[in-house]
Amino acid sequence: MKKLILFSLIVLSNLTYGQNFPGTSVDLLVGKELKVIEKDVVLQKFGFSDFYTNDSLNTHYDCCETVANSKYKTLAGKVFKLISFEPYADAAGTEKFKLKIENSETGVVFYNYDPRFEHLFAFEVVGGIEYPEEYFCKNIVESRDKFSGEFSYSSPFSSIEFNKLIKGNTARTQMSLRVFGDRLVLNTKGITILLENGFRIEKPDVKIIVSAIKSTSGYTYSAFFDLTENDIKLLSANMITDYRLFMFDGQPASAKVLMEYLKCLSNK
Repeated sequence: MKKLILFSLIVLSNLTYGQNFPGTSVDLLVGKELKVIEKDVVLQKFGFSDFYTNDSLNTHYDCCETVANSKYKTLAGKVFKLISFEPYADAAGTEKFKLKIENSETGVVFYNYDPRFEHLFAFEVVGGIEYPEEYFCKNIVESRDKFSGEFSYSSPFSSIEFNKLIKGNTARTQMSLRVFGDRLVLNTKGITILLENGFRIEKPDVKIIVSAIKSTSGYTYSAFFDLTENDIKLLSANMITDYRLFMFDGQPASAKVLMEYLKCLSNK
């Protein structure tokens, strides 16, 4: 079976896998060391885009590579300590943070941090972030159908999502999977989820839906299905390593975070 790439090379070069992204809770980085993530060889020529010499964020640190960014070799693999951080709004009104960081070789550098996009975060947090209990639960979206009275709780939009529906004394937890495929195949069935403990969840009768419109990433295949109590126990205790829809494969961007989202739903 052909292994298909889910995201562009640029996104993959910066993916972090849970316990590494603070979102808007930048205070979780206090006392931590931040190591600049090294890039794939083909991306090194672009350097790094969010490092600056001053808090005005108008002069890139050690500019420039082939584009007006900081030179790759100057920053790749460097370990910084966070000195301070300051929230601000950019010209478009987007809430961001200025991180004041320091390294013995580079001295003080300013990093323009966007809390919306995990894949753009240039650092690996050495030792990981210690998230407070139920930290991720604030991201669960709650809604209520005013006609049926049914409550819905959903994890944030992603290639893997969880959803819990509660009506009266009954509840059901559902999961959705998405992946890109390079060809259009209709009327397919079957999903498989591989877990870090070596177990797998297989549902051969789940129908696969495919979009007839091909994007730059390919055709979008998706599946939506109920989880059993045993499924929930497995997924709450073990990270997903890979998943397959029919013949098209994918990997989660933040497996640890997905576990936490499912735990949050289980408490609803």
